[in-house]
Amino acid sequence: MAFIVAAIASLAALAVGLVLLDPYDTGRLTPLGPKGMAEGPSWQVNASRARDPQFDSAIIGNSRAQMIEPAILDEATGSRFVNLSIQGAGPLELQLVLATFLRHHAAPRAIVIGVDEWWCRPAQKRGDKFPYWLYAPGAVEYLRGLVRYQTLEHTPRRFAVLRGGAAMARPDGYWDYTSLYLGMTGAEAAQRRMHDGERLSQSENPKNVFPAVAILKNMLDALPDSTGVAVVWPPTHTSYQPLPGSGADATLRQCQAALRDVVTARPGARLVDWSGDRDFNRDAADFHDGTHYRKNLAGRLNADVADGLAGRAEAATN
Repeated sequence: MAFIVAAIASLAALAVGLVLLDPYDTGRLTPLGPKGMAEGPSWQVNASRARDPQFDSAIIGNSRAQMIEPAILDEATGSRFVNLSIQGAGPLELQLVLATFLRHHAAPRAIVIGVDEWWCRPAQKRGDKFPYWLYAPGAVEYLRGLVRYQTLEHTPRRFAVLRGGAAMARPDGYWDYTSLYLGMTGAEAAQRRMHDGERLSQSENPKNVFPAVAILKNMLDALPDSTGVAVVWPPTHTSYQPLPGSGADATLRQCQAALRDVVTARPGARLVDWSGDRDFNRDAADFHDGTHYRKNLAGRLNADVADGLAGRAEAATN
């Protein structure tokens, strides 16, 4: 019995210690103010970035929105953007990231949301890698997730941050992933796939059911009327786009139309659509793989997103 009591007391002490230390700099249940995070994966760092008071606007997306550069949008709009993109995140995860940002910034000046083919899937399911507990609105779910071995592994880095001796993550969340992709195994194969690959023809969603359309609507409905909105469909190399006239192409077009209807229903919101068979999607030299574009193309996209937020966006043309 004494052993059980001691174990429970030790676990409780551990939980209290972790809450006060706040290893992921979330600001929950701790007297510590924002300290920032040591360098780490975006899912880990963005819980801290989302509460940083120096920002009033956010970019929400997966890796395909990672090259949207806050500094460029800042200069064009006068806002202060943070990029909260998370690799491999889908609509459900991105909705949670936006909700986290809104808990700390109730009236953001602008929000950019990246959408892509993942928003056209017939079902949206929670991924097995994303830490939902870290972004959950409720304290109970957060506490359940916090007390784990992975958190204990992270505590030395937290102490390093508090002592001022850590290599800190970039506050605005921008990451130019060029060096990663250029050195990645399979880079040459990705280039060959863009030249020689067979395009998708059979629809993976033949019933054309798009639950993520409702997720996007809920995300936009959560924003104040005063918040500027740009929804961005990033570039996709033509080899990764469905074969024109196929069932897959019809599904994609119907999904995009449904997403577009949600965006246009919100006054002042802009859709920055870089999908389709356009000149900037045909050159494999502008892509690392079929969906991740290089710096040159990112610069053009950034300018178009900035124009969209400033109310000057026009449909991309050849």
